[in-house]
Amino acid sequence: MKKIIFGSFIVGILIAGVSAEALTDIEISGEVDVLGQLTLLPTGEQGNSDFRIPTMLLNFNMPLQEGNLLVVEFEGAEKASDATSTRFEVRTREAYFDLVSIFEGLYALRGGLIPQAWHEAQYEDWEYRFLGETAWVITEKWKYLSYSDLGASFMAELPHNLGEWAVSLTNGEGRDKAEIGPHKEGGVFARFTKAAPWMFSLNYIRGNYDLYGEDVGLKERIQGQVLYRSECWSSGAELLMTQDPADVITANKMAEGVDVLSLAGTSVRGQAASIYLTFHTGDKSEAMFRVDYLNAAVEESGKDLKTLIASWAYQVTDDFRAALAADYTSYGDKYFTFGGRDRSKLEIAAQVLF
Repeated sequence: MKKIIFGSFIVGILIAGVSAEALTDIEISGEVDVLGQLTLLPTGEQGNSDFRIPTMLLNFNMPLQEGNLLVVEFEGAEKASDATSTRFEVRTREAYFDLVSIFEGLYALRGGLIPQAWHEAQYEDWEYRFLGETAWVITEKWKYLSYSDLGASFMAELPHNLGEWAVSLTNGEGRDKAEIGPHKEGGVFARFTKAAPWMFSLNYIRGNYDLYGEDVGLKERIQGQVLYRSECWSSGAELLMTQDPADVITANKMAEGVDVLSLAGTSVRGQAASIYLTFHTGDKSEAMFRVDYLNAAVEESGKDLKTLIASWAYQVTDDFRAALAADYTSYGDKYFTFGGRDRSKLEIAAQVLF
């Protein structure tokens, strides 16, 4: 409740700071996702079912004078944090100011609780986040990148209409943690769109966890993606390489809680990939198939997992979509302390936009 009140208080202040003439220009949008799921594996949980709201988003887009922009978005989710027993909590997902009036051309200086450029670009193309955490992009669902962080970024178009690029400097702790040390996290992102319908993206992030030495504490993300989108079908492939201290992976429950206790005090490298295909099966229906792979600790065997997702979605109205989905995850024989626990479930999902 305190978080909801605090969030409403912030929105009130922000709206009050906007000129009366601009109030009518404020864009309010949002999304509510509803999910019902039936567990098939592990066998001990077979037949369990539940209904949940994995995500609820509320966005305030506030145009200011001279083309500047103020954006605030709140996210409500069930069991969003392990640090609280609250079933449903609301948090600020992003809150930033875009300064464009001091530049000539398509440039923007962004500051505040800013989204990762990589995630922001991915979710412009990936439309199946509403299926729940399994269908999130791999860096978010495996907790290798927080969706947003406190800091600043500079964005611009690439020359010759090649695409866009951005550089960022953030705390590196993610949106849910306070900055505890002097180290910061830098990132460089580029997306190439001139060869449309082909698109190519590259991302590099480097930082350091403050509680560890320079070598062991290194945080690194190297990402590449290729997309193809036509009127009838689309496809994408992503590659990811990571490096983190084993103690951080354990403490933050990254990579679905992989067991890396034997690597404590060392740096752990990970490799991952994701491939998806979507195609229209009718005027309002679409099928989707996706495969994710993660080798969470290259230094040890048996620390890998694979997830297969299949979905059929139907666009009931412009603002309402429903889907049937199934996913299956298999784990390496040394992924967890007490052996593998393959997981699968069937889902009925709905997405409401407003």
